[in-house]
Amino acid sequence: MKVLNLESADIDILNQLQPPGWEDIRSYFYYYISSTSCDSIKICDGERIAAVGTTIRHPDTAWLAHVIVHPDYRNQGLGKKLTSELIDRAHAKNIKTIYLDATDMGFPVYKKLGFETETEYVHMDGEIINQNLTNPAAVIPFVEKYREDVLKLDQSTSGENRELILTDRLKYALLYLKENRVAGIYFPNFFENAILADDPEAGTELMKLRMRVKNKFRFPAGNKDGIEFLIKNGYQQVRTSRKMILGPVREWKEEYNYNRISGGLG
Repeated sequence: MKVLNLESADIDILNQLQPPGWEDIRSYFYYYISSTSCDSIKICDGERIAAVGTTIRHPDTAWLAHVIVHPDYRNQGLGKKLTSELIDRAHAKNIKTIYLDATDMGFPVYKKLGFETETEYVHMDGEIINQNLTNPAAVIPFVEKYREDVLKLDQSTSGENRELILTDRLKYALLYLKENRVAGIYFPNFFENAILADDPEAGTELMKLRMRVKNKFRFPAGNKDGIEFLIKNGYQQVRTSRKMILGPVREWKEEYNYNRISGGLG
């Protein structure tokens, strides 16, 4: 079987590989192949796509995303082959630290390749809730003068330099200001609608905005304030997944993550 670069013509049929319960993966792959920061690859059995996956690169870290093997080709070593190729491509760009979000199915493969569990993501589901903000004046559209503050908050949250992927999304973001500083940021138009905040009030108020349009939250288990807020609003934990790391550990603040960008970006 050959490892090849994924092409735009491949994307429409990727729903054949999509695991049950996942959002439509095709919109993600359109983003991946349009970005110079991503490498999307496929393993083919003749003309048939047997497996796909992506490396998303930041300046000195990377994430593996949507590593999926077609049900007809599982237990044949393709998950390991695909993941190894993605790791090699990241290392070729001199990236030392690689992350991924592991499902139960993928976890044994990643563990064998040297990945270690850094934390768990909690997956919580509930109902769409239209709840008013306690202080509506604290939420404003993104203003350019706060750009550096936003990027610093993101870097302290993630431990990564994600400026390249965030730059195009900032103009659509909402900020939560507290004492004239950025205490939180919400990306309502970026994959899973990320929320970052270094203040529990900012984080939970921005969660109210997201709860009006999304009824699923995914964030690190270390964010106790976020978990408590959702439980109070009738949400329940449906499962967990694992944030795994290969390479040098980075300092980051999981309690600042009130909803991740996606499973392939943290």
